[in-house]
Amino acid sequence: MNKEEALQIVIDAVKEYIDDDSTTINKETILLGNNAVVDSIGLVNLIVDIEGALSEKDLEITLTSEDAMSRRKSPFRSVETLSDYIVELAN
Repeated sequence: MNKEEALQIVIDAVKEYIDDDSTTINKETILLGNNAVVDSIGLVNLIVDIEGALSEKDLEITLTSEDAMSRRKSPFRSVETLSDYIVELAN
């Protein structure tokens, strides 16, 4: 999986979850913390949706591992950091 594929999966999942055409979603979109487009429950749902989309591409990846939770900088901060994390796990 390359970065562009991962970005598209995350962007599509965020757009579907927030269901708001007036909000622009791109790689800088914040997912965790101040100004996040989702709340904590929304982030959990988003992760489940992304794992499902990855599964459809024959990638069985668990995004909420102990490694992800113990990192100094969360891979869930933004669309881009989550996409980078997906590429890291896929390769």
